[in-house]
Amino acid sequence: MLQQEKVILMTRLAMEEKTHSRYRFITGSFWFDDYAAKELWEAFFAITFAYGLVVLLGLVAYGDSWTVTYHIADAIALGKKLLDIWLILLAFGILICLLVHVSLYREAFRKRQRVEKYLRHLLAIYEDEEAEALGEEGARE
Repeated sequence: MLQQEKVILMTRLAMEEKTHSRYRFITGSFWFDDYAAKELWEAFFAITFAYGLVVLLGLVAYGDSWTVTYHIADAIALGKKLLDIWLILLAFGILICLLVHVSLYREAFRKRQRVEKYLRHLLAIYEDEEAEALGEEGARE
């Protein structure tokens, strides 16, 4: 016999699985430390690559005029300034990445807990139905 509560729980579980499958992947495949470390390394390499590409393009675009008018001390000062800018961008980029992925993991963890609650409730309903069926079967004999 179908119970309205059982149908509602199964529908909620199906909707959770359909709409939030990436959240299940995050919490099912990674512990938080692994997930955050992976995302921070990806952010580090992405920021470093993008910054290096911008600096390289700047050197290609302005390299000829820069090498003629500046001396080695100016090159060292520019290198230090570029390093400082990279460190600041890296710190802000990693901080933003960490905040985004902490909130994403937290949301995924909450959704996983909600799905587990639905599953526990559904299991309790099935256990009650099975106990009733066994009770009726024992009464017939």
